[in-house]
Amino acid sequence: MSKRTALIILILIVITGIGIRSYGLTARSLWFDEAFSWRLVQFPFTEMITRAAADVHPPLYYILLKGWSFFFATSLLSLRAFSVTLAAATLLAAYLFTAEAMRSRSIGLFASALLAVSGFQIQYAWEARMYTLGTALVLLSSWLLLKAIRQKPQRLPYWIGYGLVTAAFAYIHYFAFFTIIAQVIFLLGLIIIRTRGRLGEILQWRLTWYAAASGLIMILLYLPWLSTFIRQNSQVQESYWIPPIGGWSIPDTFYRLLAPTSGIPAHTGIGWILLAVTPMALVILSWLLLVSLPALRRRHSDAAWLIMCSASLPFLISILLSFLGQSLYQDRFFVFAHLFIVIGLAIVIYQIRSKKLRLAAITVILTASLATYIVYWQELNIFNRPGVRAAAQQIFDQRQFGEPILVTSPFIFFGV
Repeated sequence: MSKRTALIILILIVITGIGIRSYGLTARSLWFDEAFSWRLVQFPFTEMITRAAADVHPPLYYILLKGWSFFFATSLLSLRAFSVTLAAATLLAAYLFTAEAMRSRSIGLFASALLAVSGFQIQYAWEARMYTLGTALVLLSSWLLLKAIRQKPQRLPYWIGYGLVTAAFAYIHYFAFFTIIAQVIFLLGLIIIRTRGRLGEILQWRLTWYAAASGLIMILLYLPWLSTFIRQNSQVQESYWIPPIGGWSIPDTFYRLLAPTSGIPAHTGIGWILLAVTPMALVILSWLLLVSLPALRRRHSDAAWLIMCSASLPFLISILLSFLGQSLYQDRFFVFAHLFIVIGLAIVIYQIRSKKLRLAAITVILTASLATYIVYWQELNIFNRPGVRAAAQQIFDQRQFGEPILVTSPFIFFGV
């Protein structure tokens, strides 16, 4: 496929993704977290950083949103349009990463298209929160990492870019550390395998020192926020809102990854079977990606391992920490790992040798993804259930002149 053809198709995919994410964008009211973003960017810059430090998230999203609001104000449309714009950047980054990973523009386009109609990704592009900024940065950092390790001879610019983008990712959300850990484990494995574990070769290999330099860049850039991170972590340990991980938490999560929904099938009968099977999807996908595809083993094993680590390790780390201490298990925190599950699925489907079967599989998976999103949209019924906006309007319509309105919960107050 020529570059020009790929560019045209990619533009169409991005436009489609933007269109899907923009439909009914302002029909639903702000919810608490979004209202917090709206309120925070209205403070002077220094005070905004101070207040962000008192919260539980790093500040980079709020800094960029404040810059966006300087030009586009803080209307509901403007706040959410920022997330949609970053979602478009995510689709572009998905193409860059996958095309580089497999050295195939066609697979890159398919992965980008699959993410464009992914209901799990779409629902976070509706929100004035940091998730689509994180998805764009994690894919960009992964692309830079692949470019860096594949350079012959090794050069520094890609490693510097990787260090800078990874540091920015760490300033978006603390779950970013789980993906960064996955990248570090991948890098260590790559170095050990390619040098056969010989210390002399490890120390002589230029890639080792460039990788260490990129890590040092990230650490130095993160040091100013480290004390705040430690303080925020202490606050979280004292009072946290995520319920303990349960026996059905993992199957329920995997079901929502495939078919986003506000309801889950009953944990009995057919529903039990369906939910019990879905966690096996990642295991099966990993096996197909690394074991059963000879072409991947020969030419793209580095990319396959990076994708598998980035898809699976954030789940495993969060599950382990949740069992050992405070629960960290929340569906939306896996939005970064979900990217690599979808990309892995796109790669596996594209290995089908028969063109007719491959085209049929591509059509089925794209149609199914879009259909599950449409069902989810109908389930939400946003146009008829706009949220706190309609409730507040009804209250104000019935309110007598001068009559006070008491709001007893901050979760309701911010939205109102």
